[in-house]
Amino acid sequence: MYMQNLIRIRNIVALSTLLLLPSLTWALKADASKPLLIDANSVTFNKSAGKAIYHGNVSIVQGTLKIHAAHIEINAPNNKVISIIATGSPLTFEQRMDDGKRAKGKAKRMRYLVEDKRLILDGGAELSQNNDKFSSQHIEYSTLTGALKAGNEKNNKSRVRAIFYPSNKTN
Repeated sequence: MYMQNLIRIRNIVALSTLLLLPSLTWALKADASKPLLIDANSVTFNKSAGKAIYHGNVSIVQGTLKIHAAHIEINAPNNKVISIIATGSPLTFEQRMDDGKRAKGKAKRMRYLVEDKRLILDGGAELSQNNDKFSSQHIEYSTLTGALKAGNEKNNKSRVRAIFYPSNKTN
């Protein structure tokens, strides 16, 4: 009986997560056509390696997308961005979605794999939209499909926390 209840609770949390997180894939589409502004204390370019490393109080703004980190590395061999790696204590990001809501997040390390359209957050990772929040030491999120994986199945010390508030909509 206890095991059945545990499985039922896990399924409810998984369903709630699936209902919340696909909306993060609806980032403001107009942002992609906006200019990209990067501010930092210093930058190192290596054209032959296709790498740019920004150091110190790094800020990236593109439309409603805002990222703040201590260090950001952009890997773009052959002038094609393949990954962006950011670190901070913590780094933060936010973006307005097409539905007008704001999505926010933070972590100690963030990797965005462009081809996979996959965001990987490590170390005190949080994703939130409105008051709803999802947190864990490790979160992987597909901006293409809305699929999310959190926690570490091999390490029982890593916990996942989801907080969902009821909708205020009336039918």
